[in-house]
Amino acid sequence: MSTTAAEANRSALLAAWRAIDDEGRLDEMGRWFAPGYVRRSADGEYTREGFRDVLAALKRGFPDLSTRIEDAVAEGDRVAYRWVAIGTHAGDYLGIGPTHKRITATGITISRFDSEGLIVEDWASWNKASVLHALGIIPLG
Repeated sequence: MSTTAAEANRSALLAAWRAIDDEGRLDEMGRWFAPGYVRRSADGEYTREGFRDVLAALKRGFPDLSTRIEDAVAEGDRVAYRWVAIGTHAGDYLGIGPTHKRITATGITISRFDSEGLIVEDWASWNKASVLHALGIIPLG
């Protein structure tokens, strides 16, 4: 895969998250994610539709949630990116009513693209414990 294709994948990733996160257009998941998409994380594996449901639940729990991509590095058919999400717990999340506490979540995701420029697979890792601690759900020593 050429450097140009890697750069196109990086641009597509940034555009996807601008539409999905910044503009809240979850209905555009099909524009950026392949039908057979799989997201892999410590929480399990999600299909494109399952991941859309996860994002919708996050937006209900944290209506002002905003994600900033700090770094995005592309090579071959993969784009690795480091992100920071900040929001206020103003709705139900994981069965917990609003605490109105601000949270910061950090993580790293690696996305694999197909030849059509769609994301077909993600490997995601983020610090869920720090979010649960910030909400007062679990103590950290």
